[in-house]
Amino acid sequence: MRNSLSIPHVRNLLIVLIAASLGPAAVAAENGLVAHWKMDQIADGVVADATGRGHDAKLGGIEGVRLEVAPGVIGNALQFRADQQAFLTVAHSDDLQLTRGLTVMAWIKPAARNKTYEILCNKADKGGNPSWPGWRMYFAWNRLYFQCGIAGGKELTTGSPDWSVPTGFWSHVAASFDGRTVHLYINGVERATSHVATPILPRRAALIIGNYVGRKNAYALDGLLDDVKVFDRPLTEKTIFTESVRGMAD
Repeated sequence: MRNSLSIPHVRNLLIVLIAASLGPAAVAAENGLVAHWKMDQIADGVVADATGRGHDAKLGGIEGVRLEVAPGVIGNALQFRADQQAFLTVAHSDDLQLTRGLTVMAWIKPAARNKTYEILCNKADKGGNPSWPGWRMYFAWNRLYFQCGIAGGKELTTGSPDWSVPTGFWSHVAASFDGRTVHLYINGVERATSHVATPILPRRAALIIGNYVGRKNAYALDGLLDDVKVFDRPLTEKTIFTESVRGMAD
């Protein structure tokens, strides 16, 4: 186990023992998985999509930026540095156009608490037509957020409690949407919900990992990112818990 544990994560020591009893089938369950970036298969500035669906992620950032690999939770992780404004771009695809149901998740180790760091994003600003189309999952001031555009040009933001995502330590973060409710999970435990009876407004655009879709000097990730996944349906809390256990047990 390569990740460091803070006092808020002491309970995860018990999770390791639970993982051993789940069995290979449960731990490997990936129902609806449409994209998976392990941060291990990297060549020529491209991070391979482990699902084989072709959603490879291409590096962008300031001139000369390179992918920097560091020990992660599961194999390797990518080291992002805000001053490099680095990001990964995944070309638009219909099977990533998730408006009625999705789950997104990642392991993150943010560097500073008083910053906003993008994790996954395909969301436009107010200037979209209609306004705010798409969705994003991000870290800000030790909290996890999921934000999306919905009918009527409205923007829905769901945030976890204060200090729920500590800096300098690994946390498994996840957001799901079932067409009616947004759920946020940290280390496999639900920490926030928001209710909405409308799909997410679609946005036919690239998915950005580790930065915002607009200017790249505002929310550039500073820290480590590992094992990013996108599912085309809302996963159950049990399944998300199992996913969070994977890194602890490997």
